[in-house]
Amino acid sequence: MERHSRTWLCSVVFLDIVGYTQRPVAQQIEMKEHLQKLISDALAGVAESDRILVDTGDGAALCFLGDPEEALFVAINLRDVLAVKPERGRTPFTARIGINLGPVKVLKSINGQLNPLGDGINNAQRVMGFAEPNQILVSRSFYDVIACLSQEYSQLFHFVGTRKDKHVKEHAVYEVMLPDKEKTYTTTLAAAEQTRLQRQAEPLALTWDPAALATAAHALALYIGPLAKVLVQRVAKQVSTTEELYATLADMIPVDAEREKFLASAPAAATPQAQAPPTASNPEPPEAARPAHAGNEAGSAPDKGSWDPAVLKTVEQGLADYLGPLSGLLVRKAAKKCTTPEELYRLLAAELATEEDQNAFLSAMSKSG
Repeated sequence: MERHSRTWLCSVVFLDIVGYTQRPVAQQIEMKEHLQKLISDALAGVAESDRILVDTGDGAALCFLGDPEEALFVAINLRDVLAVKPERGRTPFTARIGINLGPVKVLKSINGQLNPLGDGINNAQRVMGFAEPNQILVSRSFYDVIACLSQEYSQLFHFVGTRKDKHVKEHAVYEVMLPDKEKTYTTTLAAAEQTRLQRQAEPLALTWDPAALATAAHALALYIGPLAKVLVQRVAKQVSTTEELYATLADMIPVDAEREKFLASAPAAATPQAQAPPTASNPEPPEAARPAHAGNEAGSAPDKGSWDPAVLKTVEQGLADYLGPLSGLLVRKAAKKCTTPEELYRLLAAELATEEDQNAFLSAMSKSG
């Protein structure tokens, strides 16, 4: 699959060496060479076609086109090896690490190298800027995806709060922490691999035709890349019709024209046929990070067709200022629970981390109506 001149949904790990520019040139060279070796070792298990590596001068940006777990565990690996006392004679250094999930446009640079640009990589850098030495912080969009994949993953995160970048934009950030002192990168990775195998063996909440899901994943991958397979498996557990499956997945496509093409590719009908045996529910996010209405599934929701698409589009655009590319999914889910725009606004405002953001969002929505 050609990767250049396209926009993909990527997991981006952005890191820099703390105090790099204050070091003598000889030490800078040594630290960069050592970091490059550590990154090369950490990426050994990731296919070259599933990643793009960018040298940022005082660090690196790693774009992962496949499973978000790969980004998480490469970051943990780098943090842990940097925390180990270096060999005698080697200059010690630490790094700050940020992870984000978002759209990345891949272009070819003047020398023919792949060059990723866009909000996905920019926000990863901003999240990294909030981190302390040898600390990993992740964005809300990355947390929302990774924490739902398994209980083991959700336990790795601690909600830190919101931080403002130099553009006065607020970011909800989470720290990656090992559950206890006895755990290391190796043991955590082993446990996560076991969890992943168990998850793959579990039936979906509804019995979908595997061919139908494979078709959806292939169609989505044309617009967001290999991450499509992960998203299809996740969304299939939350919806019950082909129309819902494609409509929800379309929200992951950042370009309007491509989103319409994807929706047009949806087959006429391929609904799940039967209820499968009950499986474990999705893990709850940390208490501090849980939206105020989480778990409230009570009450009947209006049919989504009763909503004016223009209204939902306006709400999605307003929410995207705070939550990024997952806003469409949140709007679509919330719309099924609400009967009026005001109710929809309030429900979505509860997803925002601060009262200031909630009030600003509600104010903007009231003016849009």
